[in-house]
Amino acid sequence: MHSMRWSLKRKLILVIIISLFLPFLLLGYLWYNRTERTIEQNAANYSRLLLEQTNNSMNAYLTELDRLAIPFLLHPAIQSFLHLKSDDYYGQFELEKKVRSELYKNLYSSRNDIYKFTLIMNEKLYLSSRDFILDERNRSYLKLLDLDRPGTEFTIEGVNRVEGLPLITAYKVIYDPNQPMNKGVLIVDLKLNKFTELMSSLKLDGFGQAYLLNNRGEYIYHPNQELIGKAAESSNLSGLAGRSGFMTIGSGANRSMISYRTSELTNWTIVFEMPMKYLTAELEQLRTMAFIIFGCIAAVALLLLGSFTFYLIKSLSFVQLLMKRAEAGNLNVRAPEKSKDEIGMLYRSFNTMMDEYRRLIHVEHTSQLKAKEMQVRQKESMLTALQSQINPHFLYNTLGTIHSYANLAGVQPISRMVTNLADIFRYSMDSDAQVVSLWSEIQYIRTYFEIQQERYEDLHTEIEVAEEPRLREIPCIKLMLQPLVENALIHGYQDYQLSPDYIGIFGISTDAGYEIRVIDKGRGMPPEEREQFNHLFHYLTDYNILESDRRPASGSIGLYNVHKRLRLVYGEPYGLWIEKSDVEGTVFRVLVPSDNEAG
Repeated sequence: MHSMRWSLKRKLILVIIISLFLPFLLLGYLWYNRTERTIEQNAANYSRLLLEQTNNSMNAYLTELDRLAIPFLLHPAIQSFLHLKSDDYYGQFELEKKVRSELYKNLYSSRNDIYKFTLIMNEKLYLSSRDFILDERNRSYLKLLDLDRPGTEFTIEGVNRVEGLPLITAYKVIYDPNQPMNKGVLIVDLKLNKFTELMSSLKLDGFGQAYLLNNRGEYIYHPNQELIGKAAESSNLSGLAGRSGFMTIGSGANRSMISYRTSELTNWTIVFEMPMKYLTAELEQLRTMAFIIFGCIAAVALLLLGSFTFYLIKSLSFVQLLMKRAEAGNLNVRAPEKSKDEIGMLYRSFNTMMDEYRRLIHVEHTSQLKAKEMQVRQKESMLTALQSQINPHFLYNTLGTIHSYANLAGVQPISRMVTNLADIFRYSMDSDAQVVSLWSEIQYIRTYFEIQQERYEDLHTEIEVAEEPRLREIPCIKLMLQPLVENALIHGYQDYQLSPDYIGIFGISTDAGYEIRVIDKGRGMPPEEREQFNHLFHYLTDYNILESDRRPASGSIGLYNVHKRLRLVYGEPYGLWIEKSDVEGTVFRVLVPSDNEAG
């Protein structure tokens, strides 16, 4: 897959975007983000003041209950009622009538926020400004009379629904220090109109809504009265931390700012929710206007830059067209040289380049023909020279005579060695076959091992090759393995005055080709010498194999010859590599093609 090519036009557009658009967009984003945070912080500060004011008003309103209860409890009729006996039904009737006609009418008729006053002494003695039923709720208040010493202030109970109407209930236990004992419970049920009045004032420019939660997370007040007394969703409470603060929830057009304040008196939390779109409406208009102004500036800038670069792009496109024609084979193309500016200089340089290119092609074509002929002859001469180094022709005719004398004398070891040696020289002297099958090379090295085992009684040899029947199809260079085995015998054992005891040859098919490892257990070579050989092997590439005349600094020229012969015939990546060489032995790795198509 070809990588995308960037034209000059695309690069100019990219430069304009980077130098003009991106700075504006970045500054616009920073300005908008900073302004939005400032508006949000200012709105939060203003909301905090409103919440603080509302919280103080609500605390003052609830604290006023104690002041309301004083004239009620000090009234003579209430004092007489508190001292009635349980069976004085007539006294209860008279006092209740008097309380209704005097106390309620005079003291509380002007208070539209009080739904009901109730005074309970026991299950038989009670007063109420409205109809009273001694139900489970009212019986629960009587249990407060059993407390040793209840608080002297009102306790805010929370929301109760009476006849479907949500009410805020507060109660106070009346304690008589003269007796001493708890005489009764005063219960005040308040309408939500005062809370509605206080909470409705929580608005910013007429927007937003407020609600009131108790310490159990239930709505005490909400614009939707159906939610009053019900538990708020956990998502509305998850971000509330501490007694006051603010946070933002949601995203995009649904993003809102929530401010909250928890009362130390009631432990109620006032929550004010304000949609951010109302806070940032003017900011959005400014942003739109800024984008319009920037669009106009960008259009003018693009027009100026476009007219300035049109001539340059057109001229360069023309040069590109001429170069494509030259690539297609038309070497006679020429550019006009009328212009005196940099474009004219470019055109003249192009014409000079094409003239020189035509001249070099003529010279190169002539020299290539000569170079190829010389390269072929040099390659043939190198192969012949390398082969002649390991083909001692003069010995072969002598071996037949030695074999006959050995048989007549009955010396069978000499006869076997001479026969094996004759096979070896017959194999090596076959000049018509420079490339043989790997199977033939393995058979040859088996014969070679038999001769060496006559010399070294302790020598153990091992040959294991995978897919041996297929070795007849795998090509290799003749006499490829013998130099490696000789290197192991001489430099791995004899140089250290050791008797050779093991040489192994192992072959296996890989994805790269057929891999052969020659392993000995000698003392190996110094690390720097191994690195020198591997460096030479790596340096001998297809590009420089004919020009290279580098040799090992010392010894084992046969290794270098094997590698070079493989590279000459098959090219990269085939050849020799010293995989390991240390005091535990040496491992040579030889890679040859896996079929006859290589080379």
